[in-house]
Amino acid sequence: MRERLIIFLLLVGYGFAPAFCQSENDFDEVLQVPIYYPEINPESPIGIFAFDLPFYFPSASPKKHQLSVGYTMANVWHPQARFLYPQNLTGKQQNELKDIYMSWRPEYFDAMEIETKDKLFQSDGVLHHLKFSYLNTWTSKHSLIVNFNVHQLSGGQSPLTFLVSDSFIEAFHSNFAIEDNYGRRLFPFNRASIQFDDETGNSFRKDKGDVFTTIIDGHYYRQVFTRKTQKWHFDTQVGAHLSIPLNELHPYIIPGLSVGIRNDLRLGPKSSLTWAFDGGITDQTSFKIGDGIRAIDWQYRKHGRSLLALNLMSQKKNTVVIGLLLNYQDPLMKGNSFSWDQTGYYEIGVEVLEEGDVWEGEPISQEFYLSKITPASLYHFSLKTYFILGFHKNGNEFNIYCGEDLFLVNNAPDIQFSFQYRFAPFGKKK
Repeated sequence: MRERLIIFLLLVGYGFAPAFCQSENDFDEVLQVPIYYPEINPESPIGIFAFDLPFYFPSASPKKHQLSVGYTMANVWHPQARFLYPQNLTGKQQNELKDIYMSWRPEYFDAMEIETKDKLFQSDGVLHHLKFSYLNTWTSKHSLIVNFNVHQLSGGQSPLTFLVSDSFIEAFHSNFAIEDNYGRRLFPFNRASIQFDDETGNSFRKDKGDVFTTIIDGHYYRQVFTRKTQKWHFDTQVGAHLSIPLNELHPYIIPGLSVGIRNDLRLGPKSSLTWAFDGGITDQTSFKIGDGIRAIDWQYRKHGRSLLALNLMSQKKNTVVIGLLLNYQDPLMKGNSFSWDQTGYYEIGVEVLEEGDVWEGEPISQEFYLSKITPASLYHFSLKTYFILGFHKNGNEFNIYCGEDLFLVNNAPDIQFSFQYRFAPFGKKK
């Protein structure tokens, strides 16, 4: 249904494009609309401590100094699970584990008296993210971006967070999907926590109301090849990236590299279609600068995004952007074997909540249905779609993002909304 709505909006926008002003003087602006989407990364309760890359391509005439403020809210729901790592397996035991379902393996470890090490992960609540950005484009080919990130965990009872609250999601499931398909109703709403315990005994925990920082990240972009005619625009770029940790969970300096391609096609005097792609790789365990939790061990993490957007300019040079972006990210932890149903793991056993267990002081009345989402949020890739609606006026930019997982991928987070405002406090167009 969502895909049909997006296609309908694109067709309607294209149909009304000729009604917009027909001046030829502004074709640069509509043919090369600025792209800076820092909020199109999943708000994973563990992934926020890793390194996410913004989606960036400069405009035809960028301003030298720009500021951006973004706010994201996202629902995180991962019932407590324990991951068991068997030690000193024999060849026979390794082969037998391949045919044993992940949540049945702990019983096998007990029966065979196999020593294990274990991690524990859980999350519940609404994750808030404030991102403050500074952009400097000192020439048309060189850009620098610096981001500072602040987070808060809440229970989701505020009217502001209604669309990402447990109450809204479960009301939607009850009316349009499967009743309580993730077991939220077995646990009281509006409570919140994030906890990760590693196999060495270290523990990381955030509770309802906690405010915390994650990283400061910087990004340098260099335009490599640009070509433009009256009907189309083509651009390629390379990027170098670096993050500095401001947290105790993953104290690693993380470098990265990226490449990007952008192609714009002019549809009319005041309309264009943009396709852009970027791909990057980050070294998540490059330089350790302190003690932390063993929550991220996938070293070379690949990132990829693809955007398709329609750009429409009015008589007053106000531009509306309607876009759809697909975001791919590698897992945070090693141990999965690729499977579309997200159940394949190399030798790892998973203990999930069952009837009679207690989670955060609350007794569990039955086993959580589909509790495989907890390990999948760390051990399987992320594939998330974002609907983007942008407004540009007099050098100012306001973007709205709505992100939702595709089926058969991890649930970190479930649904998220973002709002971003970008402006130039001083400086003129070059």
